[in-house]
Amino acid sequence: MQMRSVAAKDGGEGEEAAGGDGGAAAFGGARGTAGIGHPTTLVVKKFQNSDGIVDGDLENRCKLEMILLASIRHDNIVNVLHFIQRENAIMLVYTYQVNGSLDQWLHRREEGELPLSWPERRAIAIGVAKGLCHLHHGCNKPVVHHNINSSNILLDQNFKAVIASFGAAQMNMAGLNQPLPIVETVFGNFGYAAPGRMANGVDGQLAIWARDNCSELMAKKLERFKIAVDNGIPDQALYMEEMATMFRLGVDCTIEDPQQRPSMQMALKRLRRGCGRGRFGGLLTCYNL
Repeated sequence: MQMRSVAAKDGGEGEEAAGGDGGAAAFGGARGTAGIGHPTTLVVKKFQNSDGIVDGDLENRCKLEMILLASIRHDNIVNVLHFIQRENAIMLVYTYQVNGSLDQWLHRREEGELPLSWPERRAIAIGVAKGLCHLHHGCNKPVVHHNINSSNILLDQNFKAVIASFGAAQMNMAGLNQPLPIVETVFGNFGYAAPGRMANGVDGQLAIWARDNCSELMAKKLERFKIAVDNGIPDQALYMEEMATMFRLGVDCTIEDPQQRPSMQMALKRLRRGCGRGRFGGLLTCYNL
């Protein structure tokens, strides 16, 4: 790979464009051929300790992420292109997603940018579900991402969802539905983790809060449910039942008992079946929405 420039920065625009893992990672942009014969925009994830030394832990962390992503090829998972090692830093090179992160579009739109429509949000949700379904069910050993949040969902030129930031991911060598050891990480940001994963720690209070609030929201009537809906969604009245269907799936995915939660295969099936297919018999009655 012929790199013309590599400019990594701490946080800021670079991190927004690429997703965030926290810890010793920073993001930046570069121009290179990426092995395709003509210049293209790339994303560079730079790993560097505060003392400027690449130690064994940092090297292992980078190589594990590289090996993991190199073994996963899916349309909705970020594509790693190259591994660059220097004396004071290690860099992973990724394809660039021109529309940045989902977080930007949901919470930090620039002036004049239109909000995402419900059909666009639906397609993004289905894309994320397809990527997670591949991680959980399509790999030789299930992969748990550990840090799913809107900052780590990237959007390409067609707003196709791409899951990024695998710095905290684990491969479950025991297989699907088997317990996964909890490991300490250096990451300071919090994404989605199944509620039961936090039950024995201080963060268990957060899991209880999330469960109780979901249960409360689940029982509210339609007018109260609208509080949870982004007011910026165009023509939202046309999609209210569809939104309720997706909300119900989110509630089911946070049930305290892991055995009662839908698998990602089932979640994807429900998203495809329940979205954009007309009315959803019994849903609003079932949830008093």
